Amino acid sequence: MNNLIIKRSQLVQAQITGAPATGRRYNFQEVPNLSRNNIILYGYECYTRTELAIAPDSSQVVASADIDGVIVTWRDINKVEFVYQQPAFNLVRSNVGGFVTMCKPRIINLTDSYVQLTSVGGIVANDVVVFNIYYQLVGE
Repeated sequence: MNNLIIKRSQLVQAQITGAPATGRRYNFQEVPNLSRNNIILYGYECYTRTELAIAPDSSQVVASADIDGVIVTWRDINKVEFVYQQPAFNLVRSNVGGFVTMCKPRIINLTDSYVQLTSVGGIVANDVVVFNIYYQLVGE
């Protein structure tokens, strides 16, 4: 079992805009309550349609069968890619024994981070890749 002390958490998503294409970057969307602040990311996990059928904005979440074609890159405020092309499949808790992926806390600007597709599979335009991020505000 993974016991995580949650300071703050938020669902964030990257939307597949236009025709899905391998290698193209799909940045995380702006979240109003996070946009004003640089946040310190310390953990994250990914959801598929199995865990979350529809995203909070009513977008279709990428299916479990297609998550193995998605990779994520997290960039800090200096635009350093401290997590580069990590397979999203390994970030779905049901695939990794219920664990949340933890990282050395880093200040990030969410919209600089992104997902890419290595395989389009059944992913269609306007699908979203959804993550739950665990963070704290700078100075908190």
